[in-house]
Order: sequence, then structure tokens, then C-alpha cells
Amino acid sequence: MRLAIDATPVVPGRKGLGVVIEGFLDEMAPRPQSRSWIAYVDGTHADEARRRWPSLDVRPVRLRPSVLWEGAILPRRARRDGARLVFTGRDRTLCEPRAATVVYLFEVPDHRTQALLESGAPRLAKAVAKYSLWRFRKIAGKVSHFIVSSRATGRELREKYGIREDRIHVVHPGISERFRLPGSADAKQAARDRFCGGRAYVLHFATGDPRENTKVALASFARMISHTGADLALLLVGVKPSDIRGLREQGESLGIGPGLCFLARVDDDTLVSVYQGAEAYLDPTLYEGFGLQLAEAMACGVPVISSNVTSVPEVVGDAGFLLAPDDEVSFAGALERVLSNRGLCTQLAEKGSARATLFTWPAAAARIVELLEQFSRESNGRTEAGDQVGSAG
Repeated sequence: MRLAIDATPVVPGRKGLGVVIEGFLDEMAPRPQSRSWIAYVDGTHADEARRRWPSLDVRPVRLRPSVLWEGAILPRRARRDGARLVFTGRDRTLCEPRAATVVYLFEVPDHRTQALLESGAPRLAKAVAKYSLWRFRKIAGKVSHFIVSSRATGRELREKYGIREDRIHVVHPGISERFRLPGSADAKQAARDRFCGGRAYVLHFATGDPRENTKVALASFARMISHTGADLALLLVGVKPSDIRGLREQGESLGIGPGLCFLARVDDDTLVSVYQGAEAYLDPTLYEGFGLQLAEAMACGVPVISSNVTSVPEVVGDAGFLLAPDDEVSFAGALERVLSNRGLCTQLAEKGSARATLFTWPAAAARIVELLEQFSRESNGRTEAGDQVGSAG
């Protein structure tokens, strides 16, 4: 199977899609069938990619502008390099007739685009986001197959874009094995000392994405503190330096200013420590294509308090609290229950760590390869049939 993989999202600081492609290639690169695969990588990280995936045919590319790479260069390069199948997570990739295109869709672009348009992003970024959504709507019906991160994402594809069910295939991403239960109580205390001056803390990601619903997280935490008087901090992770002042002002207005701790974007090893030190993970999210951070938190034994929307119930199951995302009273109550009831906390930690074992890279990679091989056979069959028709004509 001559397969071309768009690995350009795998860069330092990568998020959802980059994590998925990275995990897939890490699992598959040692296997024999990967020796005929092409991996297109960001040219500035090509040497690292070759060291990491020595069996792959790593080819550096220039990504600027990214719209041009996704919409024109990638499909043409793949065809020129003899690939019969293109595997990408880019939802703007033009579908070439001579190469079947398989898109791994972490989430439909509608929500991401809306979040960007509501943010303080530059006009150019907003214009590109609008174009991206328009392009996805234009090409979605031409994509050979979608591999999606969750049943919720697949459902949106069917309902919003009319994609047939037989072209949608659910493969939950895996989580890294580094996300695991803390080895000792000392690890938990070390995290407290490192991130919040020794105080116990509740964790929330606040990267500036409106879908994180940080306003409700702050209000819920403040309500819980007001009711219980607990000596707890709220650790906000992924915070941009430009957002700290505004978040601090929100905290001051809610009476929890001194209880806020801030941490910028962190590497995976630090992130493990962040999870392992937390008393609970507070995530009143408005939307998740697949809740990677929820799965990571559960793997580290952190009780999860999240929303009952999109893919969250699919990820968390009965291993956490699932609430309406705008119900700060219920979030505050759930926080209080978890933090005041050691038995409940232990039960949720055990359920969560067990559920997280459902999301592994060996299982995800094996299923993706199985699907890609199936799609390749289908593509070859169509190509041979087309060649025969052409010869007859």
C-alpha cells in the first residue's frame, strides 16, 4: 500500500490533531508495512522526524501558507510521489481523482471556526477560518472516507453535511502511556509545591478558547469556596501571558483572586505532573470532538467533573460527573461532593483510570491501518476498472 500521510501537524506544542497523527505514527513506524509509506513533515522538524520514524520515507515540505499546502500542494505531491491513498487530518485538502483521500476528523470545523470568530483573533485569521469552513463544505462530499474521533463527530457529519454512514468510521484516539496514576503521595505533594505553592488545587485548562467555558469554571469554583471555605487553589493551565490580567480581574471580582494559579502551555512530562497533583479536573466544556484531556485526567486518577454535551459522555461514561455546561450551581455542588467525600473521590479515580484503558494507541493504530488497507483495495479496484474502460474505449 503506497500511502502518503500528512504529518505536518506534528510540531512542538501540537494539540488534538497533532497528538493523533503523532500517536498513530509512533505506533506504526516499527511495523513492516510502514516501509512504503511517505510522511510529509514540516521542513523545520524533518531531522527530528527521521530520527523518530526511521522506517518512513520522510519528506520535508514548506507549509507557508498552510492554505496552499492543504488545498493544492499536498494532493499534487502525493500523486506525483505515486501514492494511491492520502491520509490527512486537514479538512481543507483538495480531493484528487487519482488518489483516494481519507480524512481523520477530530471535530467538524464549524465549532472551531465559530470560536475563532468570537475571539480577539486578527482579521486575517478570521478570514482564513471562514474560507476553511467554506472549503470543507465544498469538499466534504468528495472525500472517500472519514475516520472520526467519536460517534458524536460522526453524527454531526451525517446531520450537517449529509455524509453517508458507510463513509464514516469511528476510531477513538489513544492516550500516551505516560499518563498514569501517581507512583506515591509524594508525587502529588511535589506537584502542589511546584505549581501552587504547596496548596491543593483543582485543575482547569484556560487557553483562551471560548469552548472551554472558563467563565463558568471560575464562577463554579468561587461558589464552592464561598460555601465551604476550603483552602484550595484553582490552577489554570495553558494560559497566554496576555490573558492573565483579565483572568485575575475575573477572579478578584468573584473573591478568589488569591486562589488562582497560572501556568502557560507545558510539555507532556509536566502535564502528567499537573494531572497527578490535582484534586479534581473541572471542565464545563461547550464542545469536544474527542475529550483527550478528559481521558488523560482519568488515566492519572483525577476525578472528572465535566459537561453532558457532544463527545464527553462517550469518553467519560459513568466515571465522572456530567452536567449542563451553563449550570454553575451544579458544578459547584459536584466539586464540593468530590472534595469533601474521600470515598467518592477514590471511587471516581478508580472508575476513571479503568475507563481510560479503553483508549490505547495500539488498538487505534491497528484499526486505522485495517481501514486504510480496506480503502486502498477499494481504490485499486476502481482504478483498474477505470483503466479497463479506458482501454476498451
